Amino acid sequence: MSFGIVLAPRLVVYFSDSNTVVVQYPIIEDEGDRNQSPKNSKAQRSFAKKKKQYSYKSPKEKFDPNEYTLNDWMSLGLSEKQSSVILKFLHHTVYSNEALKKIYVLPDAAYALIKDSTIYPDPTNAAISFQIDSSKLYEPVRFLELNTVDSLELISLRGVGPFYAAQIIKYRKELGGFYKKEQLLEVWKMREETYEVLVTELILDSSHIQKIHLNSISFEALKNHPYVSYSMANSIVKMRNQLGSFDTISSIKKSKLIDNEVYQKIRPYLSLE
Repeated sequence: MSFGIVLAPRLVVYFSDSNTVVVQYPIIEDEGDRNQSPKNSKAQRSFAKKKKQYSYKSPKEKFDPNEYTLNDWMSLGLSEKQSSVILKFLHHTVYSNEALKKIYVLPDAAYALIKDSTIYPDPTNAAISFQIDSSKLYEPVRFLELNTVDSLELISLRGVGPFYAAQIIKYRKELGGFYKKEQLLEVWKMREETYEVLVTELILDSSHIQKIHLNSISFEALKNHPYVSYSMANSIVKMRNQLGSFDTISSIKKSKLIDNEVYQKIRPYLSLE
């Protein structure tokens, strides 16, 4: 009995449509399961219903990914959330499978089924068309810059309400600015779906970062930075007092509390001036 249950999902995949990839998570029953109480069996059946099955399909014909709609992507087996994020990436035309594959929400299994059916516009012709008719054919895309965007502009983004807008602005102020978008994941209670919207809708200019001046900053101000602990701030100030001043930023690595990983994290915020 146990062997048949283990083998069954493989037979389903074997005899199913070759243009569909099915990823299943089977429940394997052993001899002990038959002796479970009705209560436990009911709980197991309820748990089994929650198991997800993902299936991806090949497109019926050749297609240009840049022209696919939300429903088109969902017809290939992608979720509405995945399809929405893909459409945001495709605001900027892609011209190859290599570019398409870089869209991180596109599963490898789905990409494998569509890669041989894709067609793309000629980038050379697109460039010429843009130069000649750009004022008529293209609408300028307005991007919000992460280090200067205000809370009202953040709220205008889908899924970013007043709470997240306030938390992003607060954390940006504490850091002195963002130097990479991944730092948004450090914002208090940041959700994955909100993060996905932010990384596709925002651009980043790290030149807006407020620097920490190592040779003049006070202990109180230094310890308040999210990446600098009380002990680290104390160690840096003590070294500065002993040296008179730091000749190089990397001098702070002489502290036993600052390893290379910590140093690389705080380095974008440090300055000698």
